[in-house]
Amino acid sequence: MTATQREGLSDAALALTQPVIDELLKDIARRIKDAGAITDTAEYQIYRAQALGESKQAIKAAVARQIKAQDKVIDSLFDYILDNSTPLTANGSLKQIAEGYAKMSRQKTAEQLKNLWADTPQGKVLPIQDAYAKALDFAFRQTVTGALDTETAIRRACAPLAKRGLRTIEQKSGRSVGIEYACRRYLMDQLGELDDEVQQVTHDELGCDGWEISAHLACAPDHEPYQGRQYSDAEYEKLNNSLQRRIGHLNCGHTASPIILGVNAPQYTEEQLRELADANERGVTYNGQHYTLYEAGQEQSRLENAVRTCKRHILMNRETGDAKNLKNNQIRLRVLQSEYGKFCKATGLPTRTERLQTAGFGRSEANKAVWEYKKSSGTKASDLGGQALHTVTDEAIQAVPKPFFRGLSNKANTAAQGYARDLLTKVKDLPLGTEATVSFTEDGQCSWEVGDLKEMRVKVKDLQVPYYSLHNHASNGILSPEDIFQLAKHDNMKGIGAVGHDGALHTCEKVFGYKKENFNRWMDGLLEKYPLYQSQDANKVETALKQRIDLANELRQDGDKHGLRFSG
Repeated sequence: MTATQREGLSDAALALTQPVIDELLKDIARRIKDAGAITDTAEYQIYRAQALGESKQAIKAAVARQIKAQDKVIDSLFDYILDNSTPLTANGSLKQIAEGYAKMSRQKTAEQLKNLWADTPQGKVLPIQDAYAKALDFAFRQTVTGALDTETAIRRACAPLAKRGLRTIEQKSGRSVGIEYACRRYLMDQLGELDDEVQQVTHDELGCDGWEISAHLACAPDHEPYQGRQYSDAEYEKLNNSLQRRIGHLNCGHTASPIILGVNAPQYTEEQLRELADANERGVTYNGQHYTLYEAGQEQSRLENAVRTCKRHILMNRETGDAKNLKNNQIRLRVLQSEYGKFCKATGLPTRTERLQTAGFGRSEANKAVWEYKKSSGTKASDLGGQALHTVTDEAIQAVPKPFFRGLSNKANTAAQGYARDLLTKVKDLPLGTEATVSFTEDGQCSWEVGDLKEMRVKVKDLQVPYYSLHNHASNGILSPEDIFQLAKHDNMKGIGAVGHDGALHTCEKVFGYKKENFNRWMDGLLEKYPLYQSQDANKVETALKQRIDLANELRQDGDKHGLRFSG
């Protein structure tokens, strides 16, 4: 496996536990809010007993759903190792080994999830049920004694949970670690062990007597002296025993390939290895600060963690009805995402989404766990900040395909491809979330609208002649229900398209059989079916999201019956 593939695996493993973290934090926040609103001690004691009893069952049920959802994903991660590490014909014994590792990993991650801890308002880390009780007591006591107003008491009770998430206790050190990091570290270690087994089988079958360690940019200081070099079996074992992090383990991006010393020439010359080390040291400068390439990767991870933490704050703000801090944290999230995009662009680092895609995950195995989990609990997955926003890259601009609007000539569709690429170019260096739109005609007339700092959102400019319209989607999503309503609203608009910041293009066009009256009747029925798809009620976020997704899917599924042709 390449270093990039390992990074993709690591990202997938990190996101694996996100569903259960989200659900339990929401449950805790909801109960803290209720506790803070009670002013009678006797009433609180009744509520406390009921809440803790219900929470115990909620935790048990959520963990059970998580384990069921992630088991399939863990299996697929180990299959991925076999698919990308085995150079020989499929080996039956390796398949059995992989199944053994997967089984052990499923059991271990399940044990970790059943050992959840959390931070209390007093700064202690306790088993989650005890932390639950401490948070409830804090919110009630601070409010009933008048020490804090209700909103502040609730906010302070929730703050440690939002900041540090759910924890687990390491057996060796006794330290508390974020459950997502603990699971990732264990899974990556097991995946590394499997890769070692695969390579050892190859080593023995080929009669090898040594190993060559791969090399990559941005190497960690503890492994840089050893990358790209060849070692005898004894030397390699001695080296690994001397390292605090073995090759290929604990976030190491290296792999060791079996070789026959004196027969297999090194893949890297000493000069090439020096160039890698020099490039790492030269690094990059961002906002006046110098980073080695390795340090830049660490800073990227810090920003990614800050985004995750901010999303937890948003999740709990919504559950407690803290409108002021919800707005502030949503703004902070937008700023963090923008800074993350700028940092990645300036330093040349791939974003988390790009790492997953490069590793071959597409929507990512971890996301499959998210959707599987939400499906089992009767809801759909949602991004905590509304929609995750993505920056535009030069590669994405070049990846935009040519649309195939039936009402346009091949020449006009080629021109439309250029307009779509120009859309992304126009917003590339603007604040994340800035919208742009272009209305154009068959003969090449164009009308552009681009947002700015004062107003990031723009409206489609209606023309008095038949035209088509394109706009950007920073979320990389498909056409929204509102996009289709815009198409129906403007009689002269014949087609509409959304250009994702990843370069994907989704279009919808009025074709033979389209009649506005029939469309409106269809819409009336759909809006009765999905009345909450636009709801902003904090207590109905999941329902609104589910209805929104279902509405968008039904529009695409049945559009051709009503004269609408979707593509992309």
